[in-house]
Amino acid sequence: MGFKGAQILVLLLLNIHFVSVKAGDYSKSDRLLFDFYSPQWVNTPRGVNTDPTFSFSVSWGKDMPIKTSKFSWFYGLGYDFSTIRHNINFKSLPTIDETVRELGVRILNVPYSINRLSTQYLEVPLEVRYRTQTKYPFRFYLGTKIGYMTSASYKLDEENGGIYKRRSLDELDRFKYGITFRIGYGLVNFYTYYGMNGLMPSKKQEGINQLSFGITLMAN
Repeated sequence: MGFKGAQILVLLLLNIHFVSVKAGDYSKSDRLLFDFYSPQWVNTPRGVNTDPTFSFSVSWGKDMPIKTSKFSWFYGLGYDFSTIRHNINFKSLPTIDETVRELGVRILNVPYSINRLSTQYLEVPLEVRYRTQTKYPFRFYLGTKIGYMTSASYKLDEENGGIYKRRSLDELDRFKYGITFRIGYGLVNFYTYYGMNGLMPSKKQEGINQLSFGITLMAN
């Protein structure tokens, strides 16, 4: 699924969301979640930096109340599209130079206007939830999610060297897993995610964890 297709999917699901909010009662289950966030990299080698970008994910699943309490469990399936602007050089290396990449990331040392990594994941979210059953519920959700990378692309636009594009970045870890946290009141809720594993397998590069902040919209 390309970025345009993902945009269309989000718009359709947002329409479902607002219809649901208008027509639903006060018995909330929050089965449909939209996360709009800005990712960055932390625990990076010296010299690596990132710039704010727009990313999003959508999840659909089942909310299971724990007896008659305000607590519940949630599990489901999701899709994540993330873009990060950075200064790492992801140009492919000749086979004879492969050991250089094994030593870790390289910093881009030429002027550029765009240096962007885009990834898409299929995800499995799991959460334990606390939620009041009121018209404007208070929410406190703590969970985790596991993702598998289905697509990755890299774009570099050098000011004096033209445009370079690359797909199938084998040096990236295909899996990701991390902690999610949501807290809020009513329609808009604060969202954060911290990736427990690094961008690359540890034998190639330790660190480079993803930290994301944003908002979550929910629907029954």
